[in-house]
Amino acid sequence: MGSSILLQYGRRRLALSQALGENVDMCGRFSVGFEADYLSRKLGAVLRGDTDYPSPTLQINPTDPVVFLRGRAGDGSVGRELAAGRWGLVPSFSKSFDSKVPTWNARSETAGAIPVFKASLPKWRAVVPASAYYEWKKSGPGRKDPKQRYIVEPQDELITFAGLFAPWRDESILDKSAPGAWRLSCSILTMDSPPEGVHERLHNLHDRIPVPISADMIDDWIDPKETRGQALLDVVLGDAYGLASSWTMRPVELVDDNTKLVDVANPAA
Repeated sequence: MGSSILLQYGRRRLALSQALGENVDMCGRFSVGFEADYLSRKLGAVLRGDTDYPSPTLQINPTDPVVFLRGRAGDGSVGRELAAGRWGLVPSFSKSFDSKVPTWNARSETAGAIPVFKASLPKWRAVVPASAYYEWKKSGPGRKDPKQRYIVEPQDELITFAGLFAPWRDESILDKSAPGAWRLSCSILTMDSPPEGVHERLHNLHDRIPVPISADMIDDWIDPKETRGQALLDVVLGDAYGLASSWTMRPVELVDDNTKLVDVANPAA
């Protein structure tokens, strides 16, 4: 009986993942090696005094708190604000913030059509900074064939990913201006991996990559007054393979309770 229930749950979860248009195993871990104050200086963003920013870590998991950049409308310019929220977008219409839906990634091809992400693309766009991200590669086609973890890193110290965010109203707090009355969450956009001729190793690692965004596009992307989200996304996607072409990757393992990164000399995959 227990196995039957687990099987039904697994099928429902797979169907939900397919409905969202994303593989739940894609880009499910990344790292941020910098404190919020450094990120604020690096990205030219203000910090909020009422926000608890997460500490640097080698492995961020789905639903963990993450730092992301969002825009604030200014006098003819876009202000950058460093926010923090749940990695796994919870849409404003959700009845609960503790969603089990796998929304840490948003497929760029369908983000403007799927209800979970549809409202965010025209008005709530984010930039998620990362030091690196992880992907796993199987050593063979079998279900039990071992997997090897790879770290994908930029030439610079930071990758900026295009993302989406959403505010969620906690109705248990009557005062809308009180701390905790609004909670934030975000998602990282993904796209097809580069063609083999652009980046052979990324192409062979996984069929999807997180969408990188250039420094020149950040202000336009996070501008809350700019509602042409799909048009902006098309521009970001046009630059993405060029940005990803400089990424490097190597086989690694995390040890000592995910506090230490070590290279793997003879990877299984």
